[in-house]
Amino acid sequence: MAGSNLRKFKNPEVLRKFSFQRLLEMVGRYKGYFDRMQFQIEGATEETFDYDRLAEILSNQMFVGEYEELFNGFALVGATSMECFNDILRTFISRSSYAGELTDTMSTADMALLVYLHDPEELSVLETDYAALKKKSFAMRATRRDIRNLVITPAQIRDFEEGMNLIFQSKNYGNTARVTLTENDSRELVLLVRHGDSYRRQGIVMNGRKSKTIGFQPESYNTLSINRDTGELRLGIPTSPKWMEDAYCRQLGKSLFNDYDAFSAPRINDLDKIRELGRNILVYHGAAEVKSISLLSIKAFLSGDSGMCAILEADNGDLFRDMERHHFKLSSMGRIIRAKFLVKIGRSERTIILDASNRSGYDYDDFGMVVDEWLRQVGVIHTLMQNDEAIHVELLADECKIAAAV
Repeated sequence: MAGSNLRKFKNPEVLRKFSFQRLLEMVGRYKGYFDRMQFQIEGATEETFDYDRLAEILSNQMFVGEYEELFNGFALVGATSMECFNDILRTFISRSSYAGELTDTMSTADMALLVYLHDPEELSVLETDYAALKKKSFAMRATRRDIRNLVITPAQIRDFEEGMNLIFQSKNYGNTARVTLTENDSRELVLLVRHGDSYRRQGIVMNGRKSKTIGFQPESYNTLSINRDTGELRLGIPTSPKWMEDAYCRQLGKSLFNDYDAFSAPRINDLDKIRELGRNILVYHGAAEVKSISLLSIKAFLSGDSGMCAILEADNGDLFRDMERHHFKLSSMGRIIRAKFLVKIGRSERTIILDASNRSGYDYDDFGMVVDEWLRQVGVIHTLMQNDEAIHVELLADECKIAAAV
């Protein structure tokens, strides 16, 4: 079932957000169930439709086994009715055969229901892709191979899938890996890996006093995105279990190049660039509407690269200004191992936390891609395939568009 568990439909007002005709079409697909629940559909108008009773039916979820599709359908529509799906759904519908039904005033919920009524499977794919790609952080590896013209064959996909299944089986995850290959708008090759997590048991409540225990493997998704231009592999995977990152990298290297070490080099965030560049670390030049970048805090060793650590935090949202006021020099401290920035792009702002590791501290969405661009420009991220790439951090404001915290 989708990420929503139908709780949102306990509120009848949520149901009223749908176009009445589309909601009636959705309910009408399961007329047998609603007849059984003595819920009147025929002849209903928007004024006479019993939204409260429908909310009660969806919340109680009687006879799920016989009508699982009904509840899964509403759960899926509920999960994809969140505001974060608005642009995703609008773009998808605009490219579909029923694009003519899309209007400027349609809510996210209406668009989700529209896609479901035309093709439930497509809406499920959109929800799955979003869940798989929406990782709070991702791990990065790099290869020094020239992969700008890399093409992945079906045989290589099968080999990767078989290899990962052997690994998952050895970790008691079962023979559950299924791999799908796509290419995104940035020319990246994206491997979507569906697999089962470790086996679980859970008690469930049945009618009356009855209950029973079921065993199941939760479904999980990971993404491996290969940037052919930079020679990088971005892994949308959790930080735990620890073995998963190496397993994916080694097996992918073996399947693509017969080289387990092809993606062995982690792409480490070089936070000591903050010490090297000073306030210039906050400079962005490019096309995005970056309003400002501010350094909020850093964590660093007191000396060298080991021993005690200290955290410096800004009093007023600008750590560089505080250090200047107190005549504090970063050169007096050791290796920087964490930094926190506030980035404002257009009307949005986010706190970006970077560790001196190969994991990001931001989502890889449109906002995150601009953050990624900035970090490459200032050298926090090193691009192995572009060693001749210039780092333009001293550019004057009249030379190109610059955003910097002041």
